[in-house]
Amino acid sequence: MNRDDIEIRAYRPGDEQRILDTFNLVFREVCGQGYVDRTMAHWAWQYLHNPVGHRITLAVAPDGTVASQYAGVPMLADTPWGPQRFVHAVDSMTHPTFRQGLQKQALFLQVGAAYAAQCLVVGEAMCFGFPVDMAFRIGQRYLQYHLLGTVEYLVRDRSAPPLVADPAIRCERVTTLPLDLDTLWTQVRNDKQCLVRRDRRYLQWRYQDHPQAPAYELWTARSGDQLRGLCVLRRDQGLVPDGIVLVDWLVPEHDATAAAALLAAATRRQHELGTLRLFTVLPPWSHEHHLFVQHGFVVTPSATWLQRRLVHGIHLQGMTPEFLAQHWWYMLGDSDLA
Repeated sequence: MNRDDIEIRAYRPGDEQRILDTFNLVFREVCGQGYVDRTMAHWAWQYLHNPVGHRITLAVAPDGTVASQYAGVPMLADTPWGPQRFVHAVDSMTHPTFRQGLQKQALFLQVGAAYAAQCLVVGEAMCFGFPVDMAFRIGQRYLQYHLLGTVEYLVRDRSAPPLVADPAIRCERVTTLPLDLDTLWTQVRNDKQCLVRRDRRYLQWRYQDHPQAPAYELWTARSGDQLRGLCVLRRDQGLVPDGIVLVDWLVPEHDATAAAALLAAATRRQHELGTLRLFTVLPPWSHEHHLFVQHGFVVTPSATWLQRRLVHGIHLQGMTPEFLAQHWWYMLGDSDLA
């Protein structure tokens, strides 16, 4: 097909089914046996229902087939430069029919370049992602991917000594996010320089409204009526074998008692489920990283199972790779990996 016959443009309402058709075709091939097709409900949740919007750039053939896609999930972040939009790059793909030869590879690069150009137009501060090896090599060479670091997991084995919690802290699993969550978020926010805004509106979309919401467990820590902490666990995940992942964490840095109680609750849940590993991802410089190590979590390279890299592309003047490396607080909940 002639390159001139393919239109590179932003998503338009009505593209959904064609996007899903190509997505499922590509990822059935990539993931192999056991892959479950993405549903329209999942697609709509990820893009249309996101309270911060969506970013989708497509290459569309004359018959409507989505030949290639570069997409992102925007999220609001609190930074020293005020509220900014960070975008998690996801679901990059090219239809098999449009892949062959150098010309077809360039189609994907054109879509990626158009996506990056739009980031500048709409004023997004940063794009980030966890690309597979091939996407990382292409992105580093052609799309200005910059490596922040290779991901390391914090892993707690089931055989580690049990954790002891203060009986004055009540930890329980809840089915809805607490109404007083934003008060807790304000305390957490004051400890950090740069992180995704984890207010109740965002967390409800991210976990409670997720099409696979039953896979996420919301756990709170309270003393009396005061909310002292929240963590989110996910049981089924594809990163670490025989493990459950702690995907999100909201506990003020000064509240070591609540942190210990939530970690004790998470390890009890690990034992109840019979899983070998409880694991998470935190910036290596962070207060929480050191806290988790003190509670028996062991730094383990992601390459133990499948290496993951964290990359970024900065568009905000004044923000630097050095700033992100020292001050950007992130967890797997900021991504689609868990």
